[in-house]
Amino acid sequence: MFHQDFSNSYGMINPSERNEKIKKCENGDMISETAKGKCEKWWKKKHAPDGLIPRNIYLLGGGTIKELHSKYITKYGNIEWSNFINYTRELIKQKIMI
Repeated sequence: MFHQDFSNSYGMINPSERNEKIKKCENGDMISETAKGKCEKWWKKKHAPDGLIPRNIYLLGGGTIKELHSKYITKYGNIEWSNFINYTRELIKQKIMI
């Protein structure tokens, strides 16, 4: 099981690298490693890196997950912590948040 490090400060990859990750996801070359994720095309649906919430998180820049959550609420409005950490978890797995 994947665990996020909530004390770690994360940054985002550069836009051209992100675009490559998005293409890989769209082509099916980059998929979630979980059986459920593969079956449901997890990264082509809810957690697609170019979806609204993942894109908004990407645009926040760096910080701890708690700092990013605070920035998100200030800039885009409320998002529940549990939902937010699901999105950041997938961005980390996709190597967009590093």
